[in-house]
Amino acid sequence: MNTSITRLDIQIESDIVHARRVAQALAHDLGFDSLSLTRIGTAVSEIARNVLQYAKVGVVEFLIAQAGLPSFFTIEISDHGPGITNLSDILGGRHTLPAGLGLGILSAKRLCDQFHIKSASPGPGTIVTLGILRPISAPKITPALLDNLADTLAKLRSQSPLEEQRVNNKELITTLDLLKDREEEVTRLNSELIKTNEGVLALYDEVDSKNKRLQQSETNLADRNHQLKIFTSAVAHDLKAPLRGIGGYAQELKLKHSAGHSERAVFCLSQILTANTKLEQMITDLLSFAQLDTATLILTEVHVPSLVAAILEGRSLAIAKQHTEVVVDIPFTTERTWEAGLIQVVSNLVDNALKFSRKSSPPRVSIRAQDEGKVWRLIVSDNGIGFDMQYFDKLFKLFSRLETVEEFEGTGAGLAIVKNVVDKLGGRVWAESQLGRGATFYVEFPKFNAAMEAGQHDAAK
Repeated sequence: MNTSITRLDIQIESDIVHARRVAQALAHDLGFDSLSLTRIGTAVSEIARNVLQYAKVGVVEFLIAQAGLPSFFTIEISDHGPGITNLSDILGGRHTLPAGLGLGILSAKRLCDQFHIKSASPGPGTIVTLGILRPISAPKITPALLDNLADTLAKLRSQSPLEEQRVNNKELITTLDLLKDREEEVTRLNSELIKTNEGVLALYDEVDSKNKRLQQSETNLADRNHQLKIFTSAVAHDLKAPLRGIGGYAQELKLKHSAGHSERAVFCLSQILTANTKLEQMITDLLSFAQLDTATLILTEVHVPSLVAAILEGRSLAIAKQHTEVVVDIPFTTERTWEAGLIQVVSNLVDNALKFSRKSSPPRVSIRAQDEGKVWRLIVSDNGIGFDMQYFDKLFKLFSRLETVEEFEGTGAGLAIVKNVVDKLGGRVWAESQLGRGATFYVEFPKFNAAMEAGQHDAAK
């Protein structure tokens, strides 16, 4: 359930600036990084400006969920204006108004993890809901944190918008005086610019044309990714439906109509149920593998020890049942990476280590991390059955297995998913092992910073 932090009125131009400052200040206290602050402030500004331009007045409300996962910082911007025509075309990138309403909405949508807009034309107004997912390392919502948010709001209210405007005006006057002193220089430069105007216009037309083609390519790629998601989900559903029917009928034969069946018939039913379960799991794993290709790579500050601890907590029953000794050694705290992808990598490596070491006495699993300068390394090892290194190339292929299903359950998709995530991040993965002496898997992740992040995003696209 969301709790309202504060509400702001949008009536004049300076209210947009104030709303942006409030959004960024609250987001900072809620644990967002500097890049996310820019995303949040820009999204709020875009929608608030639309409100002022088309509805004249509106309200911005900031909300936060006090409990539950995932936790979102939610911003609701509403007005009682005339509503938006051609909303579906605007959201699809097929229609924009002359003043840029459509572009503002699309920009805000791309900047947020959740985006919802409710409007009708003619109608009673428009409500836009922006949701930004809080990082896993963000502080918990406590009374103390809410008090900090209240203090932040109080400090922002104490700052006089009029005084700020006076400072801006003073700076503007100084700038105008400087421009006047350099009038001759500006005139000379204008003359030179006029001489090259035709070339500049031609270059501008070329750049504009390329930008339009690039935007169209991005739109087409997004459409293809969306269609691929729909296709994979539909395929998984259409394949699972008959499987569930086969499994249901076979289970009914086994449980309710087994009287008079021969030993061979009972065996066949059991084999049908086993194969049905395996095929359904393979479809699920194949869907997970396919979804990684179309997933959006979003980099956030991830608290690595907490992420590993949460994954181990989810497997605590299996660890206790096998009496597995688990050692975790992660000397650093946070890394900037793709959190959803890292969860996939750690989960699959830990699951493999627990599975293949369960027959050891006692089973041992180690999860370590190392800082290697430009990269950081995750190491997961066990004392299980190991594997022959001559078959190393088969490890990371989809549905490739080195052991029989009768010995160890699974489909062979886990390491393929790990390889897919690591490739998407621009890292590398390898393993070392001997038969009967366990296995060690190494994963190297690049360390991202603001300068590298744009390039990595482009590569991921």
